[in-house]
Amino acid sequence: MISISVVIPAYNEEHRLPETLKVLKQFVSLKQSAWSVQEIIVVNDGSTDKTASLVEVMQKEWPLLQLVSFPLNKGKGAAVHAGMQKSSSAWILIADADMATPWDELNKFATLSNEAELIMGSRALPQSDIVIRQHWIRQSMGKTFNKILKFIVGLPFHDTQCGFKLLKNDSFFRLKVLPLLQVERFSWDVELILFLMKYNKKILEVPIRWEHKEESHVHIVRDSLEMLFTVLKLKKRVRSE
Repeated sequence: MISISVVIPAYNEEHRLPETLKVLKQFVSLKQSAWSVQEIIVVNDGSTDKTASLVEVMQKEWPLLQLVSFPLNKGKGAAVHAGMQKSSSAWILIADADMATPWDELNKFATLSNEAELIMGSRALPQSDIVIRQHWIRQSMGKTFNKILKFIVGLPFHDTQCGFKLLKNDSFFRLKVLPLLQVERFSWDVELILFLMKYNKKILEVPIRWEHKEESHVHIVRDSLEMLFTVLKLKKRVRSE
C-alpha cells in the first residue's frame, strides 16, 4: 500500500470545490487496498471569494483536510509548490479543483507506482476517454503548445498540462528537485518534467477519463504567450542548474 497526499490548488473555487471535496471524501472512505490517502491539502491561491472559509467549515468534519492560504494570488505553480512542501506522504497526487478527472482514476495510477517517479494523466492518447471536450480553440492551443514543447525542449509527451499527476515524494525529490522549482504560473508542469528528466527519472503518460468543466481561469492568449516565454527561459535554466 502506498501513502498519498492530495494537493489541490484553488483560486476562486467556491462553486466547484465543495462538490470536489465531498466526492473525494466519499472516495477516500472506500479504503482501497492499493493506496491510503493521509492528507488533503487545499492551497488557496489568494482567492477573493469564499474558497478558504468553505474549506475551514469542512475541516471541522474531516480531519484529513488541511488549508494553506496565500494573502494574494501567486499562480497555480506557486500553489502546487506550497502543497508539495507541506506534503508528508510517500506520493503526492496533484489534482485540479474542478474534478475534471474523476477520483477513481487514482486506482489506475497507484498500480503503476513501481514503474515511474511521475505518472501523468493524458487527454491526448488514443485510449483517453474524453467525456466532454474543450472548445476547439482551447484544444488547438493545447496541441500547438505541446508541439512547441517537443520542438524547443524535446519533451516526448502528448499532454503535459493535464491536472492529474501522481509524483513520488522521496528524499531525492525533496532535496534535489523541489528546491529548483520556481515557475509560479501555468508552466510549472513543464519545469517539473524537465528537471525529473534531467536526473533520468522515469515518467509515464497514462490515458485518463476526463470531462471539460466551465469557468476556466486560463486566458487563452495571454497565458499561452506567458507559457511560451517561460518554456524558452526554462530550456536555458535547466541546462545550467
